[in-house]
Amino acid sequence: MNQEQMLVITGANQGGKTTFARTIGQLHYFASLGLPIPGREAKLHLFDAIFTHFEREEHLATLRGKLQDDLVRIHAILKAATRDSIVIINEIFASTTFRDALSLSRRIAGQLMALGLRCVWVTFIDELASMSEKAVSMVSTVEPGNPAQRTYKIVRQTPDGLAYAVSIAEKYRLTYGLIKERIHHEHPPVIP
Repeated sequence: MNQEQMLVITGANQGGKTTFARTIGQLHYFASLGLPIPGREAKLHLFDAIFTHFEREEHLATLRGKLQDDLVRIHAILKAATRDSIVIINEIFASTTFRDALSLSRRIAGQLMALGLRCVWVTFIDELASMSEKAVSMVSTVEPGNPAQRTYKIVRQTPDGLAYAVSIAEKYRLTYGLIKERIHHEHPPVIP
């Protein structure tokens, strides 16, 4: 069996990471139905189930916060998944501290790899990409001369630790300085 079993996707915010993860799930699902899939070439995994964990809105009826909801949902996946399953995780534990998210993610990634299943994990935690030889680091890229311009390409490379959030904020004039300037311009101070 190929040692690589977990794609850890990091990189630029709004760079296509979530779309890439959804596409992997959809390609597997279409192929399981006997439908053609788009592309020149693909190697797909024969699976018994596809499990996904994407962010959900909080619901008052459950009386659970986001962290507890993440834990309950991922626990159910770990309980039901088999060696032949595919698990797709998107930005889990975003509601907690980085340190807690890293600790929880490492434990869950270890359990997923111990099961021997295939996993796609979109995350802001670069450290997951290097936790095991079974993890493959994939990064969403930006134009080298213009970090505000996304390429929407996901490439195999070591994480660079950059989410490029500031460039998005600048593009939409949402940095602290630009907001302050806009407020001052639109509502100049009144001098009595």
